[in-house]
Amino acid sequence: MNRLLLVVAASLACAVAMPKTAAAALTTYQALGVKAKQVTYWSNRFIVTADGEVAVNLGDGARLTGDTFAMDLRLNRFVLAGNVKLFVNGAEYDGVAFADYIDFDRQYFIPIGEQPDRWTFANSDYSKPILGRQMPGDTFYLPDLSGERAFVHARHAVIQPRESVKFTPAEVNFGLAFIPFPSYFLNFSANPNFSQNALAGAYVDGPLDMFGGGHSLATVHLRYDQQNKVYFSLEEHQVSERHYLVASVNPLTRPLKQYNFLGSDLVSPNIQVQGQFQESAFQVGGPFKQPLSATGFAQLKLTGAFPRSYIDVNFNQYYMSFLAQPKPGVAGLLYYGDPTHNWVPDHPLQATATWNSYQNRIFHSPFFLRTRVGMGMAHGNPGPAQFFGNTAYPSVYDHLVGFNVSLPSLRLIRDQTGYGRDVYFNASFDKQRDWFSVPHHVDTTVTTFSLNRQFDRHLNLLLSYTIQNLNDYYGAHQTDIYPQQIYFSTQTGDAYPSWAAFRGQATTRSLVAGLLYTPSTAFTSVVTLRKNHDWPEPVPGMAPIYQQLTFQNNGVTPYEAKFEVRFRVNRLLTLNVSRSYFFNFGGYERWTPFFGVQVVK
Repeated sequence: MNRLLLVVAASLACAVAMPKTAAAALTTYQALGVKAKQVTYWSNRFIVTADGEVAVNLGDGARLTGDTFAMDLRLNRFVLAGNVKLFVNGAEYDGVAFADYIDFDRQYFIPIGEQPDRWTFANSDYSKPILGRQMPGDTFYLPDLSGERAFVHARHAVIQPRESVKFTPAEVNFGLAFIPFPSYFLNFSANPNFSQNALAGAYVDGPLDMFGGGHSLATVHLRYDQQNKVYFSLEEHQVSERHYLVASVNPLTRPLKQYNFLGSDLVSPNIQVQGQFQESAFQVGGPFKQPLSATGFAQLKLTGAFPRSYIDVNFNQYYMSFLAQPKPGVAGLLYYGDPTHNWVPDHPLQATATWNSYQNRIFHSPFFLRTRVGMGMAHGNPGPAQFFGNTAYPSVYDHLVGFNVSLPSLRLIRDQTGYGRDVYFNASFDKQRDWFSVPHHVDTTVTTFSLNRQFDRHLNLLLSYTIQNLNDYYGAHQTDIYPQQIYFSTQTGDAYPSWAAFRGQATTRSLVAGLLYTPSTAFTSVVTLRKNHDWPEPVPGMAPIYQQLTFQNNGVTPYEAKFEVRFRVNRLLTLNVSRSYFFNFGGYERWTPFFGVQVVK
């Protein structure tokens, strides 16, 4: 089956696979249709309004007309007011206002008659109005939306309560202008599985939800990055309360495509199975064409919960080529199209299993302890996983033991004013040793201390100091693996003599100060200052990335100041801008060559 069809078919298969118990647990509401001269969605308030010749068709068969309509999607109720007409059971009733509390299946109506009255309908039974019953005080409340920004304009909306709204035809606010689309689908389900993402990163991502429902969502993304420029991608979600399936094609309109498929199922309260499958294919002419190269990756993960601990089992399989071996070409090389699409038959695999304990308090002290034990295997295919000395190792096995001791949120200085501006101290010590069947072992030690204080509800300060030690021990063969050598910078030509003493032991010390300012829910700014001291010392360099030269160092720069601002343009788009300064490292590294700009959902 073609890859694109496989992505779509695998996504839709979830509709059959959805657990019956999860589906039965969800409350099903009847959809309602709203048509008017203008239907508007106010994203900051989760409110849909309609004005001018409003017509509302309810799922219970009733039909309404009026002047103005407002529905609060979170409260799940709506009001129709002004010259209201109720058409039901072949009868027509004139009124002032009509309201429907959908969660309680209660409808309220103020009719126009000889004397003032109010009618209440229970369970959508319009044949038996309850006359004169007391109504809630805010039954016919219309929200004040002055000062709010509209996100979508349309002429028609189909509202599925607690799940979604489809607007047609739609004009969507992209910040600078309203862009017309045939339709816009809004999914506001509370199910967190809709947040799973199967797309690679991009500088700009403009999602347009096209179709969906309570358990599905199809989205077209207009994206931009340095390598592919402007392109389209496709993503499909199928979810339930216990599982999700997410498939994507990215980019859809460029030769080098990435097909991703993510899946997860909570088999029981204590067992979860997850999978990730990816293919990267170079296809000229679209997703239905024979690719010139196709590589893949598959990961299966099993997580099992036990009393005060859990186990992770991972299996990773790599495919350097899905294609059959081609006939030898120029100089006997194996490739498709031209030598840039060389054919590689390797498909190595890795497997790991790790047991992790939860945080357990050490007796009655303020310290907590976490432990872990694991084992793993790396297998080369067709070649060996590693050569060491004169021996080839087809598979390399390892086992590890590690622990973490932490001191979380110890109040160091109490704020005597009572405003909660206390100073908290955190510390952790993490140690791990990995033994390998190739005769060597690796020790990793990370020690961290941090202070944090909240000056007010908008301003936070964090200070941290981290020491990381990495030691790779080969015993008598240490100098064979790490021979004496001196690094030279390809940019400056300067020598870095500390590398002559490097024998597999490295240390990094980092002092970080971060200031977080959040004046509102729509704006966040972060300033981070970092001082690093590495051994061996870092070596400055540059490398082309996406056809632009950027800093590519061996090690971490000694000093960095990073500035980041995030602004929520609207419900659809968030703008993130960042840039770093490296204090003339190597004599030429100052500001990063370009701003980091991301527009994301």
